[in-house]
Formats: sequence, C-alpha cells, structure tokens
Amino acid sequence: MVRKIDLEVIPTPGRMTPNQDLQAAREELILKSQSFRRVECDFGASKGKFLSESALLNPTAFFSGIEGISDRVKRANRKIQRLGIANAALWRGWGKESLDELMPAAFLDTLHVSFPDPWPKRRHWVRRLVNVSFLEVAVTKLKADGVLRLQTDDLRYFASMKDQLSLHGGWIETPWEDDLLRPFTEFETIFREKGDPIGRIAVKRLKS
Repeated sequence: MVRKIDLEVIPTPGRMTPNQDLQAAREELILKSQSFRRVECDFGASKGKFLSESALLNPTAFFSGIEGISDRVKRANRKIQRLGIANAALWRGWGKESLDELMPAAFLDTLHVSFPDPWPKRRHWVRRLVNVSFLEVAVTKLKADGVLRLQTDDLRYFASMKDQLSLHGGWIETPWEDDLLRPFTEFETIFREKGDPIGRIAVKRLKS
C-alpha cells in the first residue's frame, strides 16, 4: 500500500538531516525517566498517539519517542505537556544514529518499531530501517532481558525483518502479549479497520 506521507520531507541517503543536540537530549532523557521502574522507546513515533496513550495506561513506565519530523515532535510534546503526562516525551532524530546518540547502553526494557516505511520497490530496500546494521545498535540499547517489538503491514517486509534477525543472530521469539497495557498505533488502527494482515514479532536476546 502507499503511505500518505510527505515524501519531500523525508531525507534520502546522503542527504540526511543531522541529529543535532542529541547528546544534551540524552541527559534530559535520563533525568526525566530516572524515577520510573522501566523505560520504553517508540522509534518512529509519528504524532505520538501510541506514546502518549501508553504513558496514560502505564503510569509506572517512562515512554520515550524518536521521530524525524520536527513539527510532529513539537506538537506531540505540547499535547503531552497540556495533558500533564509526566512519563512521556519525544525527541527529534533520524535513523539508527539517533537511537545510538539518544539512548544510553543497556537502558531500554522495550524498543518498539511499528510500521516503518516499507520501501516496497526492490531498488529502495536499502532505505529500510530494520536490517543487521540497525539491530547491531538496537541490541546495545536493550537491557539483558529487553524486548524488541517489530510490526508492519507489508508482509514482504515482515519476512525481511525475520531474515535480518536471523542474519544478525542471537535473537529468540517471545510472546507478543506482555504485562503492560498496549494501545493501538495510528497505522494499526487503520489496518485493523480495513481487515489488512499485520506481521508482528517480539524478540529478546539469548542469554549467554
């Protein structure tokens, strides 16, 4: 399917928007989340629906988000502040580099990657987020028992995600349902209403 997105604001390889100020943002994240029993990250948080609703449903966890479009980040944070949600915040960043810069090592209990752009044409697959290179960063940000949750409506991309997990190695599947209350993302709501299939998998690292 074709996403309703503003293609002109999506940087192409070689023209990536710099991830500015994420070192300072890391300190802000640590400070904001330090009193909560767990920390999660919604990578590609879009307008912050999943993030803010997750925070309201699970007040003992802190929900951080990374989103590339500045206007979405500003609007989502204004909404979070207006509603008085103390356990959620978004930061602007592009690509796996933003995850690497913002998140301390072994910091996350859960990392969500929900409905990333599928780049369905074969010549564009290089732009897909979920690959071995991304997984190499993700694994360093998860706690020893941390969980990576992937979902997409593009079943060919879902097959690719599982292939990349296998290529990277050391991941085992874990139940999708967990102890937290999980709202639907914006895209998930749309696809469920249409009856479209959704591929999803939750994984964690094998214990050494």
